[in-house]
Amino acid sequence: MWTDSTNMEGDLAAAAVQLQGEVKTVLAQAGAQHVVLVTWSAAALAARYYIKNIDRSKVSVYVGMAGPQHGTTFNDCQAYESCREFMSPNTPFLTALNAGTEVPGSPRIAYMTVRSDNDINVAPEDSATLAGANVNDRLTGLTAPTHFQYPEDPATFAAVKSFILEVERHTEPSPGT
Repeated sequence: MWTDSTNMEGDLAAAAVQLQGEVKTVLAQAGAQHVVLVTWSAAALAARYYIKNIDRSKVSVYVGMAGPQHGTTFNDCQAYESCREFMSPNTPFLTALNAGTEVPGSPRIAYMTVRSDNDINVAPEDSATLAGANVNDRLTGLTAPTHFQYPEDPATFAAVKSFILEVERHTEPSPGT
């Protein structure tokens, strides 16, 4: 587990470069060839930037929980310069990130997004989806998480775990994966 909330509120391309270092560390420690990236909020964009622009060969699964994949119009977010630059609809950053395919490396990299009816931070709600993702999951009902509940929400993690296990069942195992 790695978090860098400073850069997640700042330059998401710089956060992706830092993520590159963390991926290398995890792979070396685990003796693995690939990582599973489970991300939340702005980190979903930094991880996609890493996959698209830095090194997709090290990733087997990408999960974006509450990621503003196409930007957010949520007013509280718009109060921050970093949100206006990286997470507003149609910014140069998001336009470039979403150009071509929204799921680079697919089908080798499996993609899942998770969104919630109760998450007002990613607006509109469908902004959290990716065209071409294996799964674009939507949590509904009174118990669906708000934006800040995803990291500890049992339903979210049950869906994520199920997806990862399903991907692993259908992937030919190799040493160190």
